[in-house]
Amino acid sequence: MLLKKANQLLEQGKLKEAEFHYKALLKSDPDNGEALFGLGKIALRLARFDAAVYVLQKACERLPRMLEPLNALADAFNGVNSPKDALTVLEYAQSIATNNPEPHYYLAQHYLTHGNLDKAHSTFAHALSIGVHPVTAYILFELVQLGRFDKNHNYISKLHHLLTQTNNLHLKMVCYYALGKSYDKLDDTEQAFSYFVLANKLQHKLSNFNTDELSPFYDEIIKHNTRSFINSCDKQLISQITPVFIIGMPRSGSTLLEQMLANHSQYSSIGESSSVGNVVAFLEQKTAVSYPQCLKHLTPELISKARDIYINALKTVTPIKPFIINKLPSNYQSLGLIYVLFPNAKFINLTRDFNATAFSILSNYFAENEPYFCSLVEFKQYHALYEKLMLHWQSLKGMPIYNISYEALVNNPKQQLTALLNFLDCSFEENCLAFYKRKSAVTTLSKHAIREPINRLAIAKWERYKTPLLELLDGS
Repeated sequence: MLLKKANQLLEQGKLKEAEFHYKALLKSDPDNGEALFGLGKIALRLARFDAAVYVLQKACERLPRMLEPLNALADAFNGVNSPKDALTVLEYAQSIATNNPEPHYYLAQHYLTHGNLDKAHSTFAHALSIGVHPVTAYILFELVQLGRFDKNHNYISKLHHLLTQTNNLHLKMVCYYALGKSYDKLDDTEQAFSYFVLANKLQHKLSNFNTDELSPFYDEIIKHNTRSFINSCDKQLISQITPVFIIGMPRSGSTLLEQMLANHSQYSSIGESSSVGNVVAFLEQKTAVSYPQCLKHLTPELISKARDIYINALKTVTPIKPFIINKLPSNYQSLGLIYVLFPNAKFINLTRDFNATAFSILSNYFAENEPYFCSLVEFKQYHALYEKLMLHWQSLKGMPIYNISYEALVNNPKQQLTALLNFLDCSFEENCLAFYKRKSAVTTLSKHAIREPINRLAIAKWERYKTPLLELLDGS
């Protein structure tokens, strides 16, 4: 009963209560693998990766044939920047379940994340050959993303067959996205667009709020981030690390820019880190007031503790360099708070042609079911909120914001990087243009394309869909 209750609490997101129940169970049964696994999952959710590794190793010892704890342990090893250990765990999982495509899928994802596209493709293909399972939809989706098919040899018939085999909305949605991607590559734009629309409609059903509900939140951010609040920062603060934030809309080229900068000798990246969100959660807890209203209640002590939370996250980066990038686009909602914590922070606002961004949103599968990522009408509202807030940040004198467009970056990479790096008090290095040779982990939707040299193919891709795209954006 205690284990069942703890698992229910964990599923509900009540981490503290779940942790209490798991620990209570371990007091009477120290070798309970399920309880250890539960604690490991909590540590992962809280990004306490060292603790997660320790607890999950013990869980895996006690649950030696279970795949889920092994997958979690691999995630924990990746969290502490030990991809080799993660690979060892995933290879072991594959070896004990050779007839199950799931461990093959996770191993292939590891190869894909670290830029080994050939191994990723062969492992996905082997997983596909094992038979039809729930994970098959995701395997097919990744194979389509890798793009190694043509009109004579492709995955379209398998995707259509899988659609007849499942009533699961999530799996159908993934198949629709994969079919859209397939027909797009095969230049059947009419079929491609229809499947992208089907996928979006299905995913939109899974959303539990509307974008217009966010409008008061954005108004409150503007209200509480006044000029006096921004000027309250300690400009005498000395820091050995300059936090760099790439902000903007998803699918605007942030992974490309991040990888270019991360190949510079002075830069490291923490990826799309939610560390700022952890800072906000800490302040909400301590002040008992939601963000952004909690900004009124900041004290020097709270600011110092919040700053330490983010610094501790930066310390997990390997190697630590003078500039550390966080490329989570939605950090644009917290620029005032970040600036008060780190007056030396730099913000790069990366923009892209609206229609090109909209098509990329339509045609890509975001695992989160936010309405603005699966409805172009709602995305238009979200984009307007972003522009409104960015106008506010730009109006505050002294905010270190640099504006750069994806199109300019792709058309003149050296010129644009030189100017950007000058803003960041650095000099251009040719190695920035060799970003595609990096083997570091990339977990974003661009993980397939980022392993290729810079090209202009994506700039005008949306124009093949111009008429139906503009109709969809108009809500007709």
